[in-house]
Amino acid sequence: IIFDKALSNLEKLYLKNDFKKCEEQIKSAISSNRYHYIFALGQKPIIKSIYIELVGCSNETSFQTNFNYAALLEYLSGSGYKVKTSSNAGNYLCNHVYFHGLKEIYLNSYKTHMIFIHTPYLKNISDTKHLANTFSNFFLSL
Repeated sequence: IIFDKALSNLEKLYLKNDFKKCEEQIKSAISSNRYHYIFALGQKPIIKSIYIELVGCSNETSFQTNFNYAALLEYLSGSGYKVKTSSNAGNYLCNHVYFHGLKEIYLNSYKTHMIFIHTPYLKNISDTKHLANTFSNFFLSL
């Protein structure tokens, strides 16, 4: 809810907690809207840093983000957050969404730039409003 309020100026898509349905949702959203940017957010247990995911993988196939993640890394770090890059978006829905989103973008040569960001669980973030506003300010600056 805190992220919703801070990101109220951005269009949002809430994905179903189902592999097939979320895959269909992300493909449909990308193909019908031709977004310039897609920012996918997920929570990762046990982590204390923000992770900028660089790759979505499935079996032997992977797609790398085409987003300028260095600018995001610098912005978040400059805002006081501990940020890392990762080439492992996990093996559950986060990676599934990321892989299929990047795949849709690459196979159709869309100009869309997609990034997936893992945050710690919200209960482990000391100031969720500040983090939400930091994300919002970065996203809206593009």
